[in-house]
Amino acid sequence: MTNITEMIAKNIKQRRKELHITQNDLAFALGYSTKAISKWESGKGAPPTVILPALAAVLHMNVDDLLSMNVEGKFFLGIDGGGTKTEFALADSEGNIIRNIVLGTSNPSDIGIDASLNVIKEGISEVCANIPKSNISIFAGLAGGTTEGVREQITEFLSRFGFASVKNGSDAMNAVSASLGSGDGITVIMGTGSVTFAQVNGKSHRVGGYGYLLGDAGSGFSLGREAILAALCFEDGSGEETSLYESVRKRCGTERVLDSLGEFYRGGKRTIAQYAPLVLNAYVEDDRVAKKILFADLEKVAQTIRGAAKYLPSGKAPIRVELCGGLCTKDDIIAGALREILAKENYSVNLCKNSLIIGALRLAGMPDKEND
Repeated sequence: MTNITEMIAKNIKQRRKELHITQNDLAFALGYSTKAISKWESGKGAPPTVILPALAAVLHMNVDDLLSMNVEGKFFLGIDGGGTKTEFALADSEGNIIRNIVLGTSNPSDIGIDASLNVIKEGISEVCANIPKSNISIFAGLAGGTTEGVREQITEFLSRFGFASVKNGSDAMNAVSASLGSGDGITVIMGTGSVTFAQVNGKSHRVGGYGYLLGDAGSGFSLGREAILAALCFEDGSGEETSLYESVRKRCGTERVLDSLGEFYRGGKRTIAQYAPLVLNAYVEDDRVAKKILFADLEKVAQTIRGAAKYLPSGKAPIRVELCGGLCTKDDIIAGALREILAKENYSVNLCKNSLIIGALRLAGMPDKEND
């Protein structure tokens, strides 16, 4: 939630400048060092409670104002709703995130539209408390948020709050915005599912991502399924020896992997996706089967990258490829393997440095900070 230290820091600095006094002037008036004032204004430390009345008096304000948020100006609310959690973040006009919370999933395809809207309402109420909605522009990027009829329902629901502007779409839009901003390039999203986007002149083109029934290469489901299958095949004698067998069996918690077959089917794609990290762990340990699984899967991802590249103008500079999603955080393994596959081609493969909530805030209209 709200970072009180940062809020006080902003209020001190803003009010001091309005009064045209220097940090030295303020330090002298309070009997503190200029270094202490600088520390307070940077948010690296807060003024002691006992000094707050004197500080407020020097700045010609009351203590309540010193501790409260200045609601003048514009604010931006971003919502990033994935398969397992929903993040809400509120930023000011300078691109500073001043409040954020995380709630459970808001995917209407999984929990229904009514439950989804309740999650959104709870998050908005908490993160926007005491700020006029008319000062806030919002973008909500939600998994399952663009299916037939759902997008319109979410738009109508958000419009009831009285926000300055309302936009909503999919969580994939957050990922593209977080990774590429307004620039051209390719975003590959690899979570429970996977999809690739090319962005050219602000317009996105989708490649792949047709769901687990039609093949989500590079997804947690795809790698998890192959890990389980490799273990089952070794167990029944039709597959190669692999360290995946023991790691899968231990995760199952059963004497045989086959004993968990019913659980795999009952749990579905999310249960199976939980086995994906076992492939990455076995790959690091130089397991031959894990390497075959990983590279076969990522070769299909490379094909989507090549397909996405057709939307981009050709040139001498490498095409920027940004990787997002939970599968891409394992010690750069995915990025390293993709770089190896695409080594002779003109691509620059990177892990996305921004969290996906930054993409939602950008789409809400938040300006990037100068040092971003």
